[in-house]
Amino acid sequence: MRNLLTLVIVGLVGLLGAASIGYAAYVVSRDTVGTPVTKVRLSPNELAPVRARPRTTPAATTRATPPPPPATTVEPGDDHGGGGDDGSGRGRNRGRGGGDDD
Repeated sequence: MRNLLTLVIVGLVGLLGAASIGYAAYVVSRDTVGTPVTKVRLSPNELAPVRARPRTTPAATTRATPPPPPATTVEPGDDHGGGGDDGSGRGRNRGRGGGDDD
């Protein structure tokens, strides 16, 4: 019961603190944030944009095909990419004995 009372009091204090901060922000900003009242003295016809002329012919669109990707060539020789097991590999248990399980 005591834990519940403590929780309710802490919740109310937090709510009161949040409301206080919100009200303080309102008081500080009510005079600085805002737009002045202005009246528009134009007729509704002057507010609308001028109508665009309709197109007589549709514009033709052409798309250029992209060039093909360049061909890749493989040069002879070792590219140091691995593949072969010459005993110089890295990692766990590399080069440790064992042999066949005959």
